[in-house]
Amino acid sequence: MDEDLAGVGRGLMHLRNDVVIGSLDPVSDLVPRKDEERIPEVAKRGWVAITADRHIRTRFDEATPAIEHGLRCVCRKPPGRDAVRWDYVRMLASHGDAVEQLCTRIGPAWLELSRLRTRHRDYQPGQPSRLPHI
Repeated sequence: MDEDLAGVGRGLMHLRNDVVIGSLDPVSDLVPRKDEERIPEVAKRGWVAITADRHIRTRFDEATPAIEHGLRCVCRKPPGRDAVRWDYVRMLASHGDAVEQLCTRIGPAWLELSRLRTRHRDYQPGQPSRLPHI
């Protein structure tokens, strides 16, 4: 799990033996801190990244290596303005089958989770993550 979901990740680490947080042991020495360096390493190891950073899909310096190295990524959309960690755990659990299916796919792959649904999207280097409101 990405650092932006470390609180959720710590809890999940107690429930599953296949969840790690990049900045914590036992993988802290294996995972670079910068996204541009971390993405190839995570993809090379066959891991699925779980993050709240929706811009990885569109930022050129992150989306390009994600495509090149076949990164599989789960991105959660915030469940609400006053969301707490439990809201994120509930969202991941309610879409657990979709996350498990992503783990069996060949990357690159992007799975976006919201409270009510999942959505597969393509990486789009250099594209805005959302159209501006006019």
